[in-house]
Amino acid sequence: MVATETSSSTRPASTPGNPGSNKPPVPPKIAALLAGLTVLTGAVIGLMTSFNAVHWTSAQTTLVAAEVAAFWALSGAVTAHLWPQTKKQPIAVAGTVTAFVSATLCLGFGFAWWQLTQSQNASLISLVTAIVAVAAALAARSTVTAGTTPAAEAERGP
Repeated sequence: MVATETSSSTRPASTPGNPGSNKPPVPPKIAALLAGLTVLTGAVIGLMTSFNAVHWTSAQTTLVAAEVAAFWALSGAVTAHLWPQTKKQPIAVAGTVTAFVSATLCLGFGFAWWQLTQSQNASLISLVTAIVAVAAALAARSTVTAGTTPAAEAERGP
């Protein structure tokens, strides 16, 4: 039996325009800053609820935490997208915009910012999330150049 190697031990050069690049999307100091702010925000939420500075139910606390997570994810994606001499991140931005809008709507439901029936709430979140997701996906797709999928082995023939 003959063994074949399926992976290469040589990695392509790490350059901003190289698709095989393993360069991080933002400098490590910026990534650490975003991570630190995320942790700090979570700690503040924990302190506020632990010391009864806010009177939230456990569900409301979860919704606030989800909103904070979506906000910092969006901040990280936008930072990575706009950072000079790095690859653009349109798909990450599109996904985190959708998550942030959905989390904000859920936060509004959880804190009763408006009074709707359960079916109206479901309709609202479904429609808004779908519209934002499609708009974000179309915006991201307009910035991405997709290659063609290579033919499968069976289709190529002998």
